[in-house]
Order: sequence, then structure tokens, then C-alpha cells
Amino acid sequence: MEEVVIIGAGASGLACGIELGRRGISCLILEGKEKAGKKIYASGNGKCNLANRNISADKYHSMGVSGYEQIRSVVPETAAASVEQFFHEIGIPFTERNGYLYPHSEQAGAVVHAMEETVTGLGGHIKCNTYVKSVEWNKKRNCFQIHTNEERYQCKRLVLAAGGAASPQHGSDGSGYKLAGQLGHSVTPCLPSLCGLKVQASDFQKLQGIRAKGQASLFIDNQRIAVEHGEIQFTQYGLSGIAVFNLSRYAGVALHKRKQVRIDLDLCVELSEQELWTLFKQAKQISGYRNIGSVLSGIIPEKLARYLLKHQGISEEIEIRHLKPEDIKRLIQMVKRFSADITDTNTLEQAQVTAGGIPLSEIDLDTMESKLCPGCYLTGELVDVDGCCGGYNLMWAWESGRRAGQSINDTN
Repeated sequence: MEEVVIIGAGASGLACGIELGRRGISCLILEGKEKAGKKIYASGNGKCNLANRNISADKYHSMGVSGYEQIRSVVPETAAASVEQFFHEIGIPFTERNGYLYPHSEQAGAVVHAMEETVTGLGGHIKCNTYVKSVEWNKKRNCFQIHTNEERYQCKRLVLAAGGAASPQHGSDGSGYKLAGQLGHSVTPCLPSLCGLKVQASDFQKLQGIRAKGQASLFIDNQRIAVEHGEIQFTQYGLSGIAVFNLSRYAGVALHKRKQVRIDLDLCVELSEQELWTLFKQAKQISGYRNIGSVLSGIIPEKLARYLLKHQGISEEIEIRHLKPEDIKRLIQMVKRFSADITDTNTLEQAQVTAGGIPLSEIDLDTMESKLCPGCYLTGELVDVDGCCGGYNLMWAWESGRRAGQSINDTN
């Protein structure tokens, strides 16, 4: 019989295994994929954004009332320093850019290898290509029984670190929710987060390939809910980019509740409407012979300028001196408030993170132990916690996994 079995060799499972090993508790980590840490390899475009120093309440969410307030004890404002120390101790120094923390080599593979070697060096074992079909508590034997595609395992304590339902090609496929359910847990709706948003306009694909810096404001039933700044990407299906990714969670939940969702883009944050009006007025007075397409392309990407002009019924060849004030006003309004009705999010297969999971109310966050099934611990993306882009989801994984590993004792 194993002392501890961890289901899932992802971020939280490996972190848990290391903490157990440091305390002299052996563990067996079962991983369904062919190698450990597949989702870690994909993080930060392969550079592995391990953590972020800028932690605040708006960086974490849950389907519950207040995601961050509930998990503050696990991921406090000082969590980045804790994560940095943890990785420094296993030979991974950090480099920092604007609060974003990366391994100094900027290679996710180095992180996974260091964690794997530390787990095994401390007496743990990792078994890949082992898919867990079911788990149960055997009252007669006073242990958990784990049924896999190969054999059956028994253990005194069980850690469910099987991940969420997002990006199954990089790791988890949502099967962890079924395992938690077999031990009495419920699951909230599981929706895509950190993903692209689909737009209603039929000709939106004409904007495919455009990248612009700007501000994205999300409206739900005509009420502004959230604002993000950063790169906005126009795609064949709609909108993408970090600013949009960080809004996708709100959009997905609202659409799930059949609410109306739209995004307003400010494509020229640096200039107010009045400043743009002055700019056009000066262009009209000093170089009125310039065509409006050329002038507008000096403010926003050329392809986008053509799109806006077409939608306003204005020829891009018309000289700016011939434009009526109301035409200029409409163009300025579109630059500052380019609206797009959102019809859907991308799928869980295309999302980076799952919004939803095992409710926080069913977990003792001081230990990550189940309130419904003593001896079972739940960590990482399996739990109803999701964060913004920038290392926040990995921070939750590291710290929740470590919390479980530090809480399990060898006398239970």
C-alpha cells in the first residue's frame, strides 16, 4: 500500500510531491499522459511564466462569491517570494520583467526536469501513461482504491491534482471532476477562460491578422463590467490577445446565463476624442489634400482604417478637406468605441484555463483537504479558482499543491 498517491503530474501534483518528499513521506504520482508537466511546457509560450509579483483581488476568480478573499491564505500578496524561494531551492533561479517571473533560462523544460528529478530524488515515483478510471474509499481496508488502465493501487491519502478541462492536448481532459464526484464532491459549471471571443459581424474575418494596442471594455447587458489594456488581435472568428483573454472569463459566465455581451475597443488610448478632433481639424486646414484613408492609417492599422471607412460609407480616397464635420465625428467615435457583439467564447479545447471546478466551500483551504472525504486533498485547476494571464494560474497550482504536501502527515 502506498502512503500517498497523487493523481496528476502537473504543476500542483509535482509541487505536492516535492513537499511530501522533503518531509520524508513517499508518494506515487500517476500521470495519464506520456510525460509529466505537459501544460507547464506550454506556459508563457514555452518560456514558463512561473509567477507574478503583482497580486490583487481582481487577478483571481471563482464561481463562488469572492475568489481571492477565499484563497488569500493560499496565495497571499507575498506569494511570489514564496514561489521564488521554492524554485531557487531546486536550482531554478528567476529573471523578472515588470513583475512577471520566469526561469532564468526561459525554458519550461528546465522547470519540469528540475521538479521531476527532485520528486524522485526525495524518494517519490512518477508513473506516466497511467490513466485513472475510478477512485473509491474502501471502508473495510480503511484506504483509497485507485483503478487504472493497468492495475489497481491502494493508498492511505489521496491527492487529486488532475487539472481542469481546458487544453486537453496539453494535459488534463476534465476526468478529475469525475474522480472527485466519486468521492462525494460536486462540480460547478466548467467554462473556458483565457480564450478568444467570437464576434457576430459576418465580415469581421476581413480584419484577420490585425494587431493593435488598445483598451477593451466588456459590457454585460449594457453595463460595463471590466476593462483591460494591452494587445488586441483580430482573428477569423473574432477577437484575441491578452486584453481579450482576461475578459473572456466574464464573457463566458454571462453567455452561459444567456446575457448580452459586447466589447468596446478604444483603438487610440493615447488621444482623447477632443485631441483626435483637433488632429483631424489641423490636418484639414494644413494638408486638406490628403485622403482620409491615409490620415486614418496614421492613427490605426491601415486594414482597420479601411474597414471603418467602409462601414461609414466613406471613400478612403476622398480628400479630408471635403469631409463633413459629422463624418469626422463618426469616425472618431468608432476609433474610440469600436463595438463588437460577442456571441460565444472559444471552446475548452482552445482555452488556457477552466473557469469553475470543485467548489471552494467543499475544501479546507488551510490544508486543501476535502471536507467531504477526509484523507483526500484537491489542488490546482481542478478547484474552482482561475486567474488572469501572467503566471497567476501557475502560482495557484504551485501554492495549493505545496499547501497539500505540507499538510499531509505520516500518522493519519
